[in-house]
Amino acid sequence: MSVQPEIRPLSRAKRKIFSDLGTRNGRERRGLFRLEGPRAIEDAMRRGARFRWLVVNEDGAPMVERWSAAGLLRDGVEVYGVQGAEIDAVADTAATQGVLAIGDLPAEGAPDLPADLGRVLLLADGLQDPGNLGTLLRTLAAVGGRAAVLCRGTVDAYNPKALRGAAGATFELSIAAGLARGEAVGLLKGRGVAIVALVGGMPSLFEAAIPEGPLALAVGNEGAGIGPEIRDGAALVVGLPMAPGIESLSAAVAGSIAMYALAHRLSTRESR
Repeated sequence: MSVQPEIRPLSRAKRKIFSDLGTRNGRERRGLFRLEGPRAIEDAMRRGARFRWLVVNEDGAPMVERWSAAGLLRDGVEVYGVQGAEIDAVADTAATQGVLAIGDLPAEGAPDLPADLGRVLLLADGLQDPGNLGTLLRTLAAVGGRAAVLCRGTVDAYNPKALRGAAGATFELSIAAGLARGEAVGLLKGRGVAIVALVGGMPSLFEAAIPEGPLALAVGNEGAGIGPEIRDGAALVVGLPMAPGIESLSAAVAGSIAMYALAHRLSTRESR
């Protein structure tokens, strides 16, 4: 029989930690991330996220009981209680629904990538919008991807907004972050992964002869695009066809379309 954890008062020191985790520097310094909302937290638990602490108010407390009964709470998870709207003072959004969580940041080095990288990977070069990155990670997981490589200058995958955009997918993926562009290109080539660079105005992806898999889709900065090291190291540079007068799509939309196209092309090739 599961035992519901004791709900303890939230100390001032713990409040400071929760506040620090709203910044990338704070997350990296403490080796922790913050996640908000019962659905996101439960999804993360089911995907193996390791949480240290939960903070709940009276609305969120029943969730702890339910998770405990379902065997989702790991041993040693500490639960802290606050009153009503106090939870907003340590949250990133007003949509916590009474519960937020602190977990350990997974290792994000190149050696931590799995031996099998999957058929399609994401190579993110300088993406700044956390919502865009979160959506791309969600799409990557949806097409069966297993790994993402984030070049230096790309927003943190554990930014609260990126985590919300990924809808739990972050915890299904292995991520190597903080690599220089040349290092990322070398890593992928060394693992037998061909890079397909997505660049506006280039020949259509849908008509291009794609390389043998596995493939890494390179998506660049929302304004500056893909850096020269990645473009030069790509096996294929392609774009998406657009109607006259439409200059571009968001990085999230364009990258998601391209990932599905690549996954479909590879799947069709393998089934022949």
